[in-house]
Amino acid sequence: MNKGSVEDRLEIRELMEQFAHGAMTLDGDYWGETWAEEGSWKLPSMETAAVGKDVVKAAFKEKMAYVDYISMISVPADIVVDGDRATARCFCRELIYPKAGGKVTVVGYFDDVMVKRDGRWLFVSRVYNVIGKEM
Repeated sequence: MNKGSVEDRLEIRELMEQFAHGAMTLDGDYWGETWAEEGSWKLPSMETAAVGKDVVKAAFKEKMAYVDYISMISVPADIVVDGDRATARCFCRELIYPKAGGKVTVVGYFDDVMVKRDGRWLFVSRVYNVIGKEM
């Protein structure tokens, strides 16, 4: 269930949209603007989370080096705002086209923690969980 002002929840949705936009355009700098300095990003393919904005951006660029293009559709849910902190779940469907050829379809969700700093929402943590994958 969503909780918090419509304005905050809209800004969080826009943050998730920017994340997807950066992924789909393979733009690590634009994508990286969604992260707080202490941000932590964890995918099932990572042994440990990437921690720290610069490390997170480097991990993204490393992952995208193998991708020709990607489509990422995000569906935010359960956005709960508590002051300058928020949690959410964001369901995703990704179509990944590797440079080596083929297509990978991934369905999953992010469990998110965000903070509002200087009037802007940023990710502190995004942990991705796979529901299904087809290669």
